[in-house]
Amino acid sequence: MGSGTRDFDEIIASLHVSVAGRNFYFHLFIIIYELIMLISISLRPGGPFVKPRRTAYFLLYLVLILATACVMAGQAWAGREKDSHRCYFRIEHGYMVFFSFWGLAVTLNDQLGGNGLTVYNYVILIMAIMSMMKPWKTALLFLVNFLLLNLLLPYFPDPAGLNHGYNNLMNSLFLSLAAIVITTSLYNSRIQAKMDEMTINRQYRQIEAANKILSKEALLDALTGLQNRNSYTKAVQALVDTEAASLTCIYVDVNGLHELNNHLGHEAGDTMLKTVAGILLRHFRPDEVFRIGGDEFVVLCKNITYHEAVRRTKDVCREAGEAEYSLSVGLDWRESNLDINETIQTAETDMQKNKEEYYSSKGGERQQRILDRKMERIIAEKRDAERFMRVLAPAFKGVYFVNLETDTLRQIFIPTYFKEMLEESNGRFSKALMLYAGRMVKTGYIPDFKQFCDYTYLEQLLDGEDIPELIYEKKDGCRLKLRVLNFSTYSGSPKETLWIFSDLEEAL
Repeated sequence: MGSGTRDFDEIIASLHVSVAGRNFYFHLFIIIYELIMLISISLRPGGPFVKPRRTAYFLLYLVLILATACVMAGQAWAGREKDSHRCYFRIEHGYMVFFSFWGLAVTLNDQLGGNGLTVYNYVILIMAIMSMMKPWKTALLFLVNFLLLNLLLPYFPDPAGLNHGYNNLMNSLFLSLAAIVITTSLYNSRIQAKMDEMTINRQYRQIEAANKILSKEALLDALTGLQNRNSYTKAVQALVDTEAASLTCIYVDVNGLHELNNHLGHEAGDTMLKTVAGILLRHFRPDEVFRIGGDEFVVLCKNITYHEAVRRTKDVCREAGEAEYSLSVGLDWRESNLDINETIQTAETDMQKNKEEYYSSKGGERQQRILDRKMERIIAEKRDAERFMRVLAPAFKGVYFVNLETDTLRQIFIPTYFKEMLEESNGRFSKALMLYAGRMVKTGYIPDFKQFCDYTYLEQLLDGEDIPELIYEKKDGCRLKLRVLNFSTYSGSPKETLWIFSDLEEAL
């Protein structure tokens, strides 16, 4: 299980956090223990330099202390670096290599006193347990140590003259192979355990994110972004025993939604609802406004004055009228007997009276006349557009309204070949455009088309002062110009754009 493992670097970075603490105490233990060994040698009769072999021990203990201290300092410094885990493990791996050869040196010195392979054994086992080197590197290090040990042992004879060559060979070989198995098993176990932990944490975060999205969807209206009926029910419940100074309910019904849907389509009706929602949000906090039905909105406020409530309500009705929409509104404000259910019921009754007065005063006919005028204007402008296109058709190779949000189009002028590509793309404009670029445009311009199909990038261009445009050459040698403009439509969609493909020669 090596560096090819998915998210391997992230796994090692995560392991670094848990391994660093363990290694700190391991290094500290080595320093303290070796200091004790230095002191004990120094206190022995004759001191540390009485014999060459004792001097060798003293120097080896001192070197290990200094090397370990340097490693601890280096790893502390590495913690401040950007890729601290990589630097940390490089230092630790270097220390393991040093430690293995240090154990070999002590073992050879032990042989001169007839002490056998004790130090070699415990150094190899410590490395097998502590090392975070890749198993093949640790195995290579163990085998090199094994070979060096058995090559050098004949030069460090037993003081009793006994020949332990065969025993040392077999014992060190067994231990080295066992250590390779141990280090491989522990390394893979650590990697696998960390992978499992990360997978669980990742899944937990995904579940949390999904729950947040679901909670948001459960509490917000998908069309307007306002709080929905679920949120409204919770808000009403929370206001049952309110201790506010005053309580206000504004009940709003949008007049003519059904008629608007029938005449101009549901998209126009959706635009009306979103417009009214935006107006309400300009005058009230998001946590105060609710869409509780198809065309019904409720505003629940605490601690505002009656005059403030009336003023805001009038402003909402005025702005809706400026957008050519009509509202029926009911208002109830009270500073005593703060019964939320009574407040809502009173405001709703007031709204119903307002609505009856609207329709009884021929408000429905007035709404119908407004819709008829809108329809006449749309038809007249469509007829003018058709005339315009007939005159300028030779210069234009395609004119489309493209909605960047849905990746769909409404064509004003579309050639037959692009219709076929659109059918292949299941109505997705960006896919059809890339088919067009691949089949009919010279290869060098395809990256430019890819940029125009990146709608996030395109929106940034549209927000600028210049009109996004692209001059390109087709495979047949014709040169064309593509221009993209923001376009305000009757649907009110802010994502709708106008794409104009024109013949460069004809346009000139």
